[in-house]
Amino acid sequence: MREGGTRLEILSVVATLERDREKPPRQKDITEQVSVTRGTVSKTCTSLVEEGQLLLENGEYRVNEEMLLLIYKEHLEGYLVRDSANNGFADIVEARNELRIQLKGQLRQLVMDGEEDGRRQLMVNILREVLVYASTFREIQTLRDYLFTVDHLVRTLAAHITTSPAFDKTVVKHSDPIRLLLLIAVALDRGYSMMSSLRATHEELDEFLPGEPAEDQMIRYLNPQ
Repeated sequence: MREGGTRLEILSVVATLERDREKPPRQKDITEQVSVTRGTVSKTCTSLVEEGQLLLENGEYRVNEEMLLLIYKEHLEGYLVRDSANNGFADIVEARNELRIQLKGQLRQLVMDGEEDGRRQLMVNILREVLVYASTFREIQTLRDYLFTVDHLVRTLAAHITTSPAFDKTVVKHSDPIRLLLLIAVALDRGYSMMSSLRATHEELDEFLPGEPAEDQMIRYLNPQ
């Protein structure tokens, strides 16, 4: 998917109309909702269909959920590279690195196996929710904006779940979708080399680092002793 505000706007409108009207929209429906001309809508929709982001059948457009999953998987793969532990946060970083290995396998299954344990549907719904949200939050203008907003939603969801009084380790054991959500949130928790540099140059930070981020609690649930 190339970046561009018009492309994302059209994807967002299609996702919104699919949800609100419970049927795929036609090009006329899309044109009524966007800020660009009919010609631009036609050209952009054609490009999105050719590239696989939209599906077209009998004049009706649908968001290609398989492509959304693939795009987000490729985005997450950038976070699966092992983080350096040589920065004063060795234990924290190593715990996250071990879980990145688990996530790599789950992402492969998510895209290739067509599993039906709820993981795929949860991720599709998250990806769709952010597409719909993009129609009202104009700061989401590009593919990168969209993917980072998906990251934010995943981390927010995971933090709320793991800090709920109703949550305990048995949930992770018996719910594959929630386990996947926590794995992604932990993998997204990077930046410890930057924290180490700031800690070294600002005395007022030193006594508070490391703290107890929500991801530490997630790791305890993911790796029960």
